[in-house]
Amino acid sequence: MYLRTLVVSGFKSFAEAKIDFPNGITAVVGPNGTGKSNIVDAILWAMGEQSVKSLRSERMEDVIFNGTEQRKPMGMVEASLIFSEVTPRELEPVSAILEGLDQPTDVMITRRLYREGDSEYYFNKIPCRLKDIRGFLWNARAGARGQSVIEQGNIEQLLSASPQERREFIEGTAGIIRYKKQKAEALRKLQSTENNLLRVRDILGEVRGQLRTLNRQAKQAEEYQALLREARELEVQLLTHDFRRFFHDQCQFENELHESESQELSCLAEEARLVAEHQTVQLELTSASETLKEAQDRFREIEQQLSQAFTAIQIERNRLDQYEQQHEQVMEERARLNGEGQEATGSLEALRERLAQIRCEMEILAVTVEEGEGSIADLAVRRRETAEKVDKGRETILALAVEKTNQENRLRSIAEGQSSMARRIERLAVEYTQSQNDQATLQAESEALRQECSLLESQLEGLRNHQDRLEVNLQSRRETREELDGKILELQTQAAGADSELRAIQSVFREEIGYGHHGEGDEASIRVACSFIQEALAERMEVPEDVEKAIEAVLGERLQAWIVQSSEEAEMAIAQFKRHEWGKGSFIPLKIPRHAPKGPAEWWSVVQHDTEVRGLAMEFVQVPDELKPVIDALLGNAVIVKSLDGALNLMTEYSWFQGNGPLLVALDGEIVSPSGIISGGSSGEAGGLLRRRREIITLEEKLSTLTLRLEESKENRKLLLQEIEDVSRQLEEATLSIREVEFHMLTIQKEVSSKEKALPDLIRRLDALQQDRLAEEEEWGLLQIEEVEVQTRLEHLNQTRAHEDEDLRQLLDALNTLDQEQQDVLQSLNDTRMNFQALNSQWDYEQANVERIEREEEHRNTRIRQIDGQLEQLFLQSRKSQEERLRNEGLVEEFDIQKEAIAATLLEFENRHAECLEGVKRLDGLIGKTRETLSHIFKARVPIEGRLAEVRAKFHAVEETLTMTYEIATDDLKYAQVEDQTPEGLEGSEQVSRDEKTSQWREQLQGIRKKLERIGPINLAAIEEHAQLEERYQFLLAQEKDLAGSIQSLQEIIQRLNQTTNKLFAETFKDLQVKFSEVFSALFAGGRAELILVEDTQEGQESEGPNLEPGVEIVAQPPGKRLKNLNMLSGGEKTMTVMALLFASFLIRPSPFCVLDEVDAPLDETNVVRFGQFLRQMADRSQFIVITHNKRTMETANSLFGVTMEDPGVSKLIAVRLHELEEVG
Repeated sequence: MYLRTLVVSGFKSFAEAKIDFPNGITAVVGPNGTGKSNIVDAILWAMGEQSVKSLRSERMEDVIFNGTEQRKPMGMVEASLIFSEVTPRELEPVSAILEGLDQPTDVMITRRLYREGDSEYYFNKIPCRLKDIRGFLWNARAGARGQSVIEQGNIEQLLSASPQERREFIEGTAGIIRYKKQKAEALRKLQSTENNLLRVRDILGEVRGQLRTLNRQAKQAEEYQALLREARELEVQLLTHDFRRFFHDQCQFENELHESESQELSCLAEEARLVAEHQTVQLELTSASETLKEAQDRFREIEQQLSQAFTAIQIERNRLDQYEQQHEQVMEERARLNGEGQEATGSLEALRERLAQIRCEMEILAVTVEEGEGSIADLAVRRRETAEKVDKGRETILALAVEKTNQENRLRSIAEGQSSMARRIERLAVEYTQSQNDQATLQAESEALRQECSLLESQLEGLRNHQDRLEVNLQSRRETREELDGKILELQTQAAGADSELRAIQSVFREEIGYGHHGEGDEASIRVACSFIQEALAERMEVPEDVEKAIEAVLGERLQAWIVQSSEEAEMAIAQFKRHEWGKGSFIPLKIPRHAPKGPAEWWSVVQHDTEVRGLAMEFVQVPDELKPVIDALLGNAVIVKSLDGALNLMTEYSWFQGNGPLLVALDGEIVSPSGIISGGSSGEAGGLLRRRREIITLEEKLSTLTLRLEESKENRKLLLQEIEDVSRQLEEATLSIREVEFHMLTIQKEVSSKEKALPDLIRRLDALQQDRLAEEEEWGLLQIEEVEVQTRLEHLNQTRAHEDEDLRQLLDALNTLDQEQQDVLQSLNDTRMNFQALNSQWDYEQANVERIEREEEHRNTRIRQIDGQLEQLFLQSRKSQEERLRNEGLVEEFDIQKEAIAATLLEFENRHAECLEGVKRLDGLIGKTRETLSHIFKARVPIEGRLAEVRAKFHAVEETLTMTYEIATDDLKYAQVEDQTPEGLEGSEQVSRDEKTSQWREQLQGIRKKLERIGPINLAAIEEHAQLEERYQFLLAQEKDLAGSIQSLQEIIQRLNQTTNKLFAETFKDLQVKFSEVFSALFAGGRAELILVEDTQEGQESEGPNLEPGVEIVAQPPGKRLKNLNMLSGGEKTMTVMALLFASFLIRPSPFCVLDEVDAPLDETNVVRFGQFLRQMADRSQFIVITHNKRTMETANSLFGVTMEDPGVSKLIAVRLHELEEVG
């Protein structure tokens, strides 16, 4: 599952917005204050966040768009999150909402809030509760804020949080939150149930006391009611006697109505038959309708069951796939356990063989010990016999003998101590030499590392200088590029202006020449119709600027004349102009004979040297050679003069007004002809053609020059961009080299620091070894002195014993010999015992290893049996799922058959329904006719009923008394036997008269009334109250039993939840410890981090009981630091620590998406790069949405969203797909 879309309407600064988040990493960027963090708030709010403080507001209504100067406030806010690729397991908490619907793969959750405070939640546009949305998010691991949304402030909160709060983070990773919610709900129900049980037991105690009192009152009331019933029976018997007598009289009058009633009954029977038949048909109609409806319902039910069967088949197929995956995992674990078991079996056999060998050696040593103890016993007997023989002499020399023996023992002890001390001195010397060598090696390695570090520093300095030069070079080239961009822009502007001006002048020029001058005739149409037409005369001429007006004045409209090859083409063109009504046109045929002057006219030699004359007009005009005869013909007699006055003076002076002179043209365009006509003023329609022709030529040359300069500048820019790219690549390589060198230097510095820290320990070790060796040597000297003293004392004792009796000496020598033998045997026995103890300890150690391996083997076998059971369970589940799938497939076939059968039956039921409806209509007509006959019979009975009414009026008084007073149904008395019944209590077989019976009944009634008076006041409601209270008592007992059962069930549920959460927490905590340490070391390039369980004891908890759930402490030690408190970490280190914990949790159980709000702000360049690398690694597991200002983080993203405020107070989104830009690039 991943977050695909966020849609908001009226949320904070977003009036309307829709963001489509792709998979991978999405970065949201923009200036401060534009509303980037409002996207995070919108996601939190849509997920059901209830904390106003977390949404950076004071009231919940503050999240509604409050309007701007241009926009009105909105009355509600709505935010929707659309998730894609949602699995059925993630939809389990909302299965009740989606019941009867197809399970979607895209899910939309919506939250809506009105300014009045009303709030609504929707799941796929279906109204739901906040609990449903949270359940869905928790089940998908998207509801834990610590994993899904992390803001910059949350980092400090997590590190400064209590151990219990950190435990909640791990519980969110383990997915325990939903279990804890269930546990909290169960605890609330348990508390409520226990309180209800206490109240029920209190009420039971009160009800028991009330029952005892009401029981006595109920018995008195029952006795009273029994007497009351007896009295009532007697009273009823007396009234019944009178009632039956009046009823007998009434029956006589009713017999007179028999004949009338027979006719009525006949008609009523017929009516009843028809009504019965009508009801039968109506029932058949109803039955047919119900049958038809049932068939239709059954048809729909079959269709629904068919759909459910198809769904069940798909579910079972998915389960089979899941069982196969679990089977493969379990088989892999079983194979691993079998391999471990085989290795353990080999080790166990080797240990058992070693134990057998040790046992054999111990048995041999035991025999040796037993033999030594026997030898010691024999020596003791011999010594005791010898001692008895020298008893008298021993009294004299006993002290000497004892002292000698002690000195000899001391001498042996000294020898043994010297031997042991010599070995220790030799070992200390070896260790001292080794430590000296280690010290020298460590110092040499440290010095080599320092030299390497110095070389790296020099290399780093060179690289940094090279980097600085590259940066300066790159900046210079970028400035040059900017200048070149400005120059290109300026040239493009100038070229565009020149091109635009050229096009405008060309358009005006063509318009003035005559293209399109007369209605529909334009250049294109004229060229098409008259393809032989070349250009106008003005388009072929080039004239100096100062004589343009003069030439234009002479040529006039002839400048607009089109050039053709022959007079025939001119005729064809004229015909086309006429046919298309293009107006008039002038044409210059090139291939017609023209008069070519052989030389200047006579008048030219007269005026050519005049100061007013500029020259012949045709000399100023440049045209192609083919047009020179035309120009000569047109301008052959034209002379250009400086002014009109000069022209008039020349005409007057040389008398050219008679028609034999030249055509004089002033520079301003005034003309003086030989015929005496003077023309001037505006140049008319043809005025300015030559000027525009000149401007066109000038602009074309200018545009060509600008185009060449622009192409040259673009080529220079291209070369400059290549240089910038090369320099940038060199700069990047230099930066990478600097980072590598810095990283290498850091590694070397760490090694140097480590070795420098180890060197003092090694020096202290050398000092300690030296001190130990000096102490041993000093003790060696003391032992030597003591040895000399002991030997001297022994010599003195020997000299003293020499003076003793010779016989006693012999005995003493024998005794000494025996003592020596005993000492040797005892020493040998002690050595044997020590060897035996050593073997015994080794046997215990090996036996413990055997037991340990056996326990491991037993645990392994248990796990294998569990796996076998799990495999069997998977097989049974798979077979059951297969059977279920086959059963559903069979149901599909069966439902198809039933569907076809029901479809056929539906038609039959519809026909039957129509037949029954026709029968009902027929019987309605017959019943109407029968009821008309009954109406006539009723009219004939009216007189008879009048007479019967008189008799009933007399009978009414008695009937009313029985009915109103005693509430006895008189209908029962009417049809009872006429003879009176003897009431209970009257005995005797004699026949008594009816009057005597009546008298006895009255006497008995009087006696009963006296008994009722003696009973006194009675609580008649006690019987009913007792029954009600007894019913309530039984109900409360059942409630007590049910509540006790509920408490037991809730306790079992809580216990199971505790077991589940503890297991999940333990597994997750174990995995998180490993991953946290790995990720932390990777992010910090070293260091150590771990998680520790601690008991979170707080004040005030002793009375509430111990906290059964330990908290979590975080230990973070960056490389080279030994911090005792997380608060001592820097801002960047805190961020990286939290990121390490977050990424570690994602490696175990990733959240579908994670929103990071400017968490990279405290990080430096290196850590941002590492952070980005981890983001890319984790992007395959989770979707990341990062709010950032960092360019490195932006480079890591797959997509960018920019947030701007083009309108004040209204945020706007701009989306960019980076992979699309890469493809374009």
